[in-house]
Amino acid sequence: MELENYLPLELGGKEYPVVKVGTQLWMAENLALLTPGSWFYEDNAMYGEKFGRLYTWQAAMEACPKGWKLPSQDDWSLLLEALGGEEAAWSKMMPGGASGLNILFAGYRNIKGVFMSVDRAADFWTSTEAGDANAWLRYLIHKKEKVHHIIDDKNCGFSVRYIKKD
Repeated sequence: MELENYLPLELGGKEYPVVKVGTQLWMAENLALLTPGSWFYEDNAMYGEKFGRLYTWQAAMEACPKGWKLPSQDDWSLLLEALGGEEAAWSKMMPGGASGLNILFAGYRNIKGVFMSVDRAADFWTSTEAGDANAWLRYLIHKKEKVHHIIDDKNCGFSVRYIKKD
């Protein structure tokens, strides 16, 4: 896999690197845009420097810039297929990995407002809903080298990566 350079995504005065994986253009850094419904891990801006912010599903949908989208479950499936599957993709998605995605274990904020799993889990919203109150997410756990998926409450706080619309 050969990394190509693309113009960064400019959003809120910050430039986010962009990489091409398969046929898709992905943000190569977690969103760090201050919006209602977003938090730094443990409300500490020092975490934000490294990990970006954690967003409710609605905040993730609303913050999306024109020409980009919150990836769906299908978009994630295409990404994983391009990287060789759920298990092979894990190492390629890590910092220094072949994809250039540089996934960091930013943790999450649960429905009760408790921050958990920094340096152990990377959780990303998808645009795919699972009823009115829930949506699908993709996650990676530090000690389980595979990309997983699960449904969770839309009011939880997870990381966000956008992809360029077709």
